Amino acid sequence: MVALFGLLSSLIIFGGYLFITSILNPSFDIDAIKAENKALKSKFKDVNNELTILSKTIDNIRSKDDALRLSVNLKPIPESEKSFGIGGSEFTEILPTSVSEVNNLLKNLDNSLNSIKAKISVTEQNYKEIETSLTNNVKLFKAIPAILPANGPIGDRFGMRLHPIIRVYRMHTGIDVVVDTGTEVFAPGDGKVVGAGIRYGYGNTVEIDHGFGYTTLFAHLSKIKISVGQKVKRGDLLGLSGSSGELATGPHLHYEVFHDGVNLNPENFVYSDIKIFDINNEKSSK
Repeated sequence: MVALFGLLSSLIIFGGYLFITSILNPSFDIDAIKAENKALKSKFKDVNNELTILSKTIDNIRSKDDALRLSVNLKPIPESEKSFGIGGSEFTEILPTSVSEVNNLLKNLDNSLNSIKAKISVTEQNYKEIETSLTNNVKLFKAIPAILPANGPIGDRFGMRLHPIIRVYRMHTGIDVVVDTGTEVFAPGDGKVVGAGIRYGYGNTVEIDHGFGYTTLFAHLSKIKISVGQKVKRGDLLGLSGSSGELATGPHLHYEVFHDGVNLNPENFVYSDIKIFDINNEKSSK
């Protein structure tokens, strides 16, 4: 690209030299001028062809932009921002006395260069946005609570139920994983421990802030294995299940998922193809 711009600059200077020379020296050999003019015109055409090829190459790259942007949850670039057309220049015979024709030719090339520069600028900005979004998506995929935190069947599910102790219908804001006391409880996604202690009704409780508005809660533990402020990754040990807390009817894990403070159904975040033992085996093999 730099070499192309350099060649174009040289041609412009050389063309100007021929024109000025012909004006200052009327006896200048017209045949020599025509020969030089022919060579100059050929070089200008070559430059224009290179610019056209470069522009088409950029267009080909940009034609894949929408698919790339959609894959990282970005909106497509508006058509109004894509239209930097580059048209072909008409190369007529350049005579040393034809100032307007020389100026028009140089103007066309200058417009082509500006169009390509604009395309490159938009393309660079676009790929910076894609890179940033992709980085954030990778962080989100690691943070989102995507595994069942304990290996066991689900008992009581998310929704209205008759509470087994207080005997009234009320919202069950999480799910209960049926496990024996002492079963390992794992982090379902990357995050930071923001709560680790005793909470009324829940007993020994751990709470994780995963970022992106997501938090998770693990209750009725028999033992807590982490502390507030500690960073965890998916599959890290949080504690052991139990039956602590006034509202526990027996050993199990009570598990809740929040987004922006709103309780969500944890089962919607459990992917059957992601297993705790797969994650831990992968960690141990590294």
